[in-house]
Amino acid sequence: MSDNVKRDNRRALPKYLLTLLLFGLLGGVLGFLAGVAGAASVAETVRRALDRVLAACAPWGIAVSAAALLGTGWYLYAAAKRRFAAWDGEDEDTMDDVERQLSWALLLTGLMIVLDFFFFAASIVYGRFLPDVVLFFAAVVVLVVLQQKIVDLERRLNPEKRGSIYDMKFQKTWMDSCDEAEKAQIGQACYRAYMVGTRVCTFLWVALLILNFVFDFGLLPIAAVLVVWGVMQTVYALECIRLSKRRGAA
Repeated sequence: MSDNVKRDNRRALPKYLLTLLLFGLLGGVLGFLAGVAGAASVAETVRRALDRVLAACAPWGIAVSAAALLGTGWYLYAAAKRRFAAWDGEDEDTMDDVERQLSWALLLTGLMIVLDFFFFAASIVYGRFLPDVVLFFAAVVVLVVLQQKIVDLERRLNPEKRGSIYDMKFQKTWMDSCDEAEKAQIGQACYRAYMVGTRVCTFLWVALLILNFVFDFGLLPIAAVLVVWGVMQTVYALECIRLSKRRGAA
């Protein structure tokens, strides 16, 4: 067993060191270019351009994103509802398509949450808090109602499912009502999200570190990324420890 461990390490180490070297060289080149861009006052030009773009988009951001994402989400939900109503009770492919449409609709509501919060923050930064606060809460209401409709239809497709979207413990209740196969699927999806999140945090840390040479925005954005990264790592490790204890007790 120990020989296998050493052999795997020896096989993987050269590629690992080469990858670190290449990324180090790339970071050095990008850092040099960022320093040159900072000396050439590129940062101020880019900052003014971004301010103009975001200030122009802020008044329309919530309304346009809500119309596009929530409108499409409602269309998918309505289509899934019609297909479920016409279901003959035997064609499993139809139910798979219905579940897929609901999943896409739920994804759109998740993206809308992110955009809603972004454009609401932009409205505060660019002095449009009062007009946009109404749009923000209106979009949230429509979003929550759409999520409720999706969950309700999902429960009709799967009568064993439990939980209301308005219950503060909805996620736990829903998870408890899933069978072992569904829990395994959720676990695989969560692990995939964790791995992608780790890579994104790594990329953001490097990008922000380099861009700081140009924009000089300080440590706060980098610290914010590291907080998210640290929380992910800590929760993942603690949950693995908790689950291993429970498995050992069983």
